Amino acid sequence: MTREAHRHDAINLSQGIPDVDEAPQAIKDAAKSAIDAESQYTITWGLPDLRDAVADRYSDWKGVDYDPETEVTVTTGTSEALVSTLLALAEPGDEVVFFEPVYESYIPATRFAGAEPVPIDITDSLELDVDALEAAAETASILVLNTPMNPTGKVFTREELQQIEEIVFEHDLLVVTDEIYEHIVYDDDYVSPVSVGDLADRTVVCTGMSKTFSVTGWRVGFCLAPEYLSRELRKVHDYTTICAPTPFQRAGVEALSLPESYYQELSDSYERRRDVLCEGLADAGLDPVVPDGAYYVMARYPTDETDVEFSYRLVREAGVAVVPGGSFYTDPDPEADWVRFTFSRDESTIREAVDRLTEHRWW
Repeated sequence: MTREAHRHDAINLSQGIPDVDEAPQAIKDAAKSAIDAESQYTITWGLPDLRDAVADRYSDWKGVDYDPETEVTVTTGTSEALVSTLLALAEPGDEVVFFEPVYESYIPATRFAGAEPVPIDITDSLELDVDALEAAAETASILVLNTPMNPTGKVFTREELQQIEEIVFEHDLLVVTDEIYEHIVYDDDYVSPVSVGDLADRTVVCTGMSKTFSVTGWRVGFCLAPEYLSRELRKVHDYTTICAPTPFQRAGVEALSLPESYYQELSDSYERRRDVLCEGLADAGLDPVVPDGAYYVMARYPTDETDVEFSYRLVREAGVAVVPGGSFYTDPDPEADWVRFTFSRDESTIREAVDRLTEHRWW
């Protein structure tokens, strides 16, 4: 859809790409300086200074102490962190559970490992289906948990995470969390899964710099996990990407030194943009699901077109690119009637997109 946006000179609200001036100047300056001094490989699991900074900051944020030498791994983006973890921990024939609609990377990553995806559809309520998870866990090996979720923006509550913890221990599951949107949340009760009970003992946390610092092209991710899990995922990471880009790792040290006010301003900024987009979509005759986190909105449309047909028509006729909702399911529903918008762009761009939707509306 990004290619289609370029082709039709459309506003790209499909891919979660922030505008260029969103990244803090201090970390861009740190990356530029590092190019002159640190452009060779780091240790495969990351620059020691960055692993120290990650361990320190995440101890504050999640209440879990990770040893930077053995339990923090710097990866080439969070997507690589997820793939390396699943390749390391999932055996051929294992079942990997996740909730749908889901970030589409989990599906091929599971299959690359020879494992079987086991989706649990929570489309209708966006609430934890305890019975479905309990049933799936009886034969599964791994649970992948994304919070806040892409594409819906769902944030799992503490109560839901406590129920998940009970099931995880009852059925001896490993957990892989994708928390890349951990600082883009719109209330004060965001809970990291590893802060609940003893989940940290059997969880690999996958996160990184891309969304929090608006540097999606730098490809710096973090894996935080107990040593027995880190040891396995590092084997895959070592022989796939060797190490993340060195200058951007150095800039990560600077990024993690930013004050707490930065994170509040970040979420406040996205909350304003969320409200502009959701109100605009509703005014344009679409039905958005207002997210609690991340920077995406799923919206239903009232036509008989498939989600793919609607998306391609939208980019051609209205000049706005979105993602068909069926992209976020293991087995896409041919009758799906929703699409995903991003509000990672600046407010003026979002307003222009809303104006185009209103002006070129055919639904």
